[in-house]
Amino acid sequence: MKKIIFFMPNIERGGIEKNLLLLSNYFINKNYQVKIVYSSISQEIKKKLNTKIMHDRSRKYIKFWFFSNRVNNSINCFIKLFFSKEKKDFNSIMISMQDHPFSIIACKKNGVKCILRIANHPRESLIFFNNFINFKLKLFIKIFFYQFADGIICNSLSSSKYLKSKIKNLKIVSIYNPIKLNKNNNNIKKNNYLLTVGRLEKQKNILGIIKAFKYIHKKFHDYILLIIGSGKDEKSLKNFVKENNLQKKIKFIKFIDPRKYYANSKIFILNSFFEGQPNVLIESLSHKLPIISSDCKSGPREILANGRYGFLSPVNDALSLSKKISYVLNNYKIAKNKSNLGHKSLNRFKVESQCLKYEKYINNLF
Repeated sequence: MKKIIFFMPNIERGGIEKNLLLLSNYFINKNYQVKIVYSSISQEIKKKLNTKIMHDRSRKYIKFWFFSNRVNNSINCFIKLFFSKEKKDFNSIMISMQDHPFSIIACKKNGVKCILRIANHPRESLIFFNNFINFKLKLFIKIFFYQFADGIICNSLSSSKYLKSKIKNLKIVSIYNPIKLNKNNNNIKKNNYLLTVGRLEKQKNILGIIKAFKYIHKKFHDYILLIIGSGKDEKSLKNFVKENNLQKKIKFIKFIDPRKYYANSKIFILNSFFEGQPNVLIESLSHKLPIISSDCKSGPREILANGRYGFLSPVNDALSLSKKISYVLNNYKIAKNKSNLGHKSLNRFKVESQCLKYEKYINNLF
């Protein structure tokens, strides 16, 4: 029997985790053996996994005080994988859900084929948070290790195009994240909410959304900004809100199922520095929710069809973002027409079609 091994050290509650859930359940229902290798897992995700799926949790072999829990988990997961019993099993393929380079090393050592799933644009995910020398070094290391994978799956055309220009003789494909689309209920009353959903970390640039809202909140005094998520920047973001006396206008909500907020908000805002395929934009369109997104290198422009299905704003430009928000609120019918049109385009992200593409790609490597 063919076996699919998913490698993901930290299974939390984000978009990648949703994809892991859908893919692993799909393959188990197609009579593959499925195993997930991890160090930590969200109980919410664990409960939704098919009971036939095998779990291979790494022990805490080592812990470096100068590394975060996430990094330590990844190191321990690598140790687990490196000394795995999956030796020279030609019926096994491992999918590294977060393109960890050391997963390739472990697979090569054990004779197991390895597919890298590229979640974010390979170049843009490094350029924003590193100086020039670190950026060049990290990019070189990343591309160097990528060459030894047996296959690469990107979730956007721009990422696959970039990698194809850097790596030859390797099958690199673009397959969208499978998304479980929600049925839209147009009868739900819309509140005056501006909504954003995501990790409260630098990549998502939530601070830029707060600054944009600060510019326009007096003009649109009856609107509230809802921020759903958690992360290491939560304290600093709340401090900024407090310093600017915006506590009554900006509300933080811990990670919950955001569907009811998609349904009753007026606008969804994504302001990331970089992305791969942001699931939140697709989920917003499934509720016909008007969208404003940063025009980062990979993902939003592709999903929003160059602005046909929503509005694009320059990356890290709070003033431009505030003007887009004002425009949408003043021209809501135009924005709604765009999101209604985008809703009709969502078949390209259906679970069945995208999982089938994964299956065909994997079977070509067995």
